[in-house]
Amino acid sequence: MARDKGLAADVWLYTTMIKMYCRANKMKQAFALFDECVNKGLQPNERTYGILIDGLAKHGQMYAAEMLIDELQKKGLKLNLIIFNSLIHGYCKKGNLDKVLKLQETMEKNGLKLDAFTCNTIAHGLFNVDRCNEAKIVLNKMVEQGIAPNMVTYTTLIHIYCKEGDMVEARRIFRDMESKGVSPGPATYNVMIDGYCKKGKIREAERFRKEMEKKGMEPDLYTYTSLVHGHCCHGKVDVAVKLFEEMKGKRVGPSVVTYTAIISGLSKEGRSEEAFRLYEEMVDSGLSPDDTVYSSLVGSLHTIKEETRE
Repeated sequence: MARDKGLAADVWLYTTMIKMYCRANKMKQAFALFDECVNKGLQPNERTYGILIDGLAKHGQMYAAEMLIDELQKKGLKLNLIIFNSLIHGYCKKGNLDKVLKLQETMEKNGLKLDAFTCNTIAHGLFNVDRCNEAKIVLNKMVEQGIAPNMVTYTTLIHIYCKEGDMVEARRIFRDMESKGVSPGPATYNVMIDGYCKKGKIREAERFRKEMEKKGMEPDLYTYTSLVHGHCCHGKVDVAVKLFEEMKGKRVGPSVVTYTAIISGLSKEGRSEEAFRLYEEMVDSGLSPDDTVYSSLVGSLHTIKEETRE
């Protein structure tokens, strides 16, 4: 009895150390410890395997993760919710949603109840590959099964409707989550702001930005990029420039997408000097301009030539 307790303690210690290495992205060391554990005659448990599978899945090493699945099943160990969630998350990142849905089916056949993390991960994965209707089904089924939607659930659903251009439904869901005591986070606000910007409803986007700030949430790169792009697309380049300078003043570093939006906006108005200045600033900051930036700059030069001829 005492020996069994000692062995269990040893497995626990190895598992804890393996987890530390996985968290530090040191998978080679984690597997070296795992092998050492086995070579000592110790029996790794579901938790040990689960930690390694999660580490592999996070690094996209799904084949290696599946090999461990086979190994643990041969040893008579069972797949639990945590292991399934790791696999689902890994395959979602890979974009292999057919495999994800098969895993979901296997879970349900084995009597494992999906949790909010499982449903949110599957729905977001489907959303990312433009399978929005299937994502809605997953989230609706989640509610039917009595799983309480959280901020991630609502944000994913709002994102789906924003992508479809249905801002009325997106707004309804946004207010519904608030009425049910689920507080929107910065990501939720950013999705709404981006959705309104893409629909050309800049005033509504700005309202959500102000509401966000009143609740103590600072606009981030995503917020500013959406607004800069939205204002540029609708001829309000001066406002976009002010926002661009504001974000830099708040030490929010513009991305390639932000620079591309502002350079394109300035170029369309023939403001080539400002556009080229920002191009140089972009390159100096270590960002690589894309084809859109170059075509915008060339376009601005053509505009100047045409104006000169006139």
